[in-house]
Amino acid sequence: MIAGQRDPHIRGVPRSKVRYDNLKAAVARVLGLSRARVEADRWIAFKSHYGTERFYCRPGIEGAHEKGGVEGQIGYFRRNHFVPVPEVSSLAELNEMVEQWDRQDDARRIGSRSRTIAEDFALERPLLMPLPEKPFLTGRLFTPRVDRYGQIPVRTNRYSVPIRLIGKRVRVILHASHLVVYDQNVEVARHERLIAKGAVRLELDHYLEVLVRKHDAFPGSTALEQARSAGKFQPRSTTPGGPRP
Repeated sequence: MIAGQRDPHIRGVPRSKVRYDNLKAAVARVLGLSRARVEADRWIAFKSHYGTERFYCRPGIEGAHEKGGVEGQIGYFRRNHFVPVPEVSSLAELNEMVEQWDRQDDARRIGSRSRTIAEDFALERPLLMPLPEKPFLTGRLFTPRVDRYGQIPVRTNRYSVPIRLIGKRVRVILHASHLVVYDQNVEVARHERLIAKGAVRLELDHYLEVLVRKHDAFPGSTALEQARSAGKFQPRSTTPGGPRP
């Protein structure tokens, strides 16, 4: 991510060229051994939004020396924080751990440099251009129709929305770790993104209206089971001092 609109450390955009490897999200096709590229449409919009210039490394061994320092630091970070692979319950938890490790790295010196990483960046930060007023919308857009079960298909998985939207087409922005559902311009649902194929994520609140009318469906509903598994719902206890919903 460039110039972190959400990154508390960077808060700016590089003024000069940004050097990239030939990442698939940006490069649709490498043209021979030159630095010319056929770029993806979303990548072109991203660059235009932040006003950056790009510089692509040469493919293969010829371009290895152009990013050796970066590759070395990535290897350092991986060996010190991802070996063994950390065990987490969600992508959000992993991101928090990475941010903590990143903050700890501020006090580290690279090689024989006299200044720490934080001290070096303190000198560079004033040279950055200011961020645009609005962040770039990096998520992918989908416009699925809500089925009769109050669910929408997004790629290989399904997510619930309020049942009042059954039959309507909604707008979905899919991000790396979550997705947001809009009816017109109003947010109506937000889910953690499912990773496994063919999975379903249901929010109990989306079904309360129908469950109130159909009492028999409530005890065995999938939405209720997911809510219980997530610790969002507990049955009312009949004994004093017992658990409450």
